Amino acid sequence: MGIYDYMNHFWFENENDPCSLSETSLYFYLLYEANRQHWVMPFKVSTQMLVARLNTSKQNVMKAREGLKKRGLIDLSKGEGRGKPALYTLHFSEVLSQSLSLMTTQQLPETLTSKLSQSLPLSNIKEDNNKKEVREEKKSPLPNSNNVLSLSELRVKLLNDSSWHHDLSSQLAQNGINLNAEAVRKELSGFFDMLEQKGCKGKEESDCRQYAFNWINYNHKNKNHGKESKCYGKAGSAEISANRPEDYNGIC
Repeated sequence: MGIYDYMNHFWFENENDPCSLSETSLYFYLLYEANRQHWVMPFKVSTQMLVARLNTSKQNVMKAREGLKKRGLIDLSKGEGRGKPALYTLHFSEVLSQSLSLMTTQQLPETLTSKLSQSLPLSNIKEDNNKKEVREEKKSPLPNSNNVLSLSELRVKLLNDSSWHHDLSSQLAQNGINLNAEAVRKELSGFFDMLEQKGCKGKEESDCRQYAFNWINYNHKNKNHGKESKCYGKAGSAEISANRPEDYNGIC
């Protein structure tokens, strides 16, 4: 796994169950240290250094790392003083790895693949005296491709797209999840209920379709499917007053 895989892992987990600011800062500093120490797990990081680098208190560091451990994002072995600092291991879920791999254009539903291919720019590369000049030819964007639709508009559009339901069902079947048309609609309805509960006001259509696919796939692979998140809606740190989408202004 590379650093971008761990970043995608974190933000996927965060989207379903927001982390506190302290947990986020700690996780990305641990990513930096893991990369600096050549990804040898576990790796050493002293708590005193974390306090200094993150400009916070020891109490916040301890709380943040316990929060990350409970989420399954890291594992740790507590230190025994200056000579023996704490040991950290970054975890990556095999289930999520499979889900993220399906985000490639080869495995996305056909309708999403078509939209992505139409929005990508072309580039021509020429070599002259060992120097490469890159020129990108920008294509006209798809109509309304960057427009954010309201959650109610997306719900109506996606729940009535029977062609996309068929593509979605086919892709899920390749991952061992067999859903008929009625079951797909039920899952999508649950997906939009989840977004509404999280306070989401709207999304780009292509982003919403991709998120719906990965959400259904992840939930069916996750043994906690159907259970309410154990820390949803609770701040992970005393100094953080907003950790849910509805605590912020604007759309999610």
